[in-house]
Amino acid sequence: MGEAKRRETAMKHLMVGAAAAAVLTGAMAASAQEHSIRVGSFTPEGAVGVQNVMIPWIEAVQDELGDRVELTGFWGGTLGPDPFAQYELVRDGVIDVAWILPGYTPGQFPQLQITELPFTVQSGEEASTVAWRLYETGLLDGFDDVHVLSIWTPDITNIHLTEPVENLGDLEGSALRTAGATQALFVEAIDAAPQTLGSVEANEAMLRGTIDGQLQGWTGMRTFGGFAVADATYMVPLGASPFLLLMNLNTWNSLPEDVQEVMMRHAGEGLGAYGGSRYDAITQDIIATQRDEGHTIIEASQDDIAAYADQYSDVHDRWIEQHDNGQEIYDTFIQLLNDYRSGG
Repeated sequence: MGEAKRRETAMKHLMVGAAAAAVLTGAMAASAQEHSIRVGSFTPEGAVGVQNVMIPWIEAVQDELGDRVELTGFWGGTLGPDPFAQYELVRDGVIDVAWILPGYTPGQFPQLQITELPFTVQSGEEASTVAWRLYETGLLDGFDDVHVLSIWTPDITNIHLTEPVENLGDLEGSALRTAGATQALFVEAIDAAPQTLGSVEANEAMLRGTIDGQLQGWTGMRTFGGFAVADATYMVPLGASPFLLLMNLNTWNSLPEDVQEVMMRHAGEGLGAYGGSRYDAITQDIIATQRDEGHTIIEASQDDIAAYADQYSDVHDRWIEQHDNGQEIYDTFIQLLNDYRSGG
């Protein structure tokens, strides 16, 4: 073989080797390529759930996985502002991860709203923990098309009003904002008219005088400016509204198993319980601030609460009747509550 021929052959080998190296490099880059995940909420960035659930989860996952994932927050409705459309947005992949309010998604997660039954849960941390454990039993419907990262609740729901009341009987004939069907059962039981409204809409309705108050946690009232229109609060434990951190199912299934494991290790019951505890602590600060600013707060006594629980026990009965497998879910919920309170 002549010198020219040898050089030509050597050049071809080099070119083949370079091509193979390029393919290998590309494959390695692709395998290491980050997964971009959009995390969104219709609430502002300063919302308690964003600051104490969503961002801590993002940071914990990002710190552990590094450039294997890129989790980006979109707050204030950037990817969809309608609070009543958040489930559809995450189910359909407009958002990869979103904060969902079951009360704003009628018919999708009705059984989970058992945490909203009055005179049951006593704190956000308790409600969050029990809600996750109830979900883990497999008794609840509505989750087939999404992946559940965590469940949490805010502080206990109270009644925030334009005028103070001394007891539940004073609310007969009033119109009250509710966040879903379970709260509506209670409002109907006290002979008031439930109005399903978002928090901002509720504030506007109170300002116009078309409703008299709203069932809401203290943190929600602060986040959405409710204290600008509410001059009084009747503190009576009316359950806690469940919140969901959901991921689009296709997004979840596209992730490697070890990435999924990291994401769930920083989510689940632990994240929900932490979030609930933060709502509880922040609520105490809000109550103190509102007292200092002259907000009228009337608190039901323990005797009052016991009497209310007996008087309005039919709310629980009606909830059981209206839900598939309602009795088993209710009995399991109460058992999980008792287990939690006994240190289980």
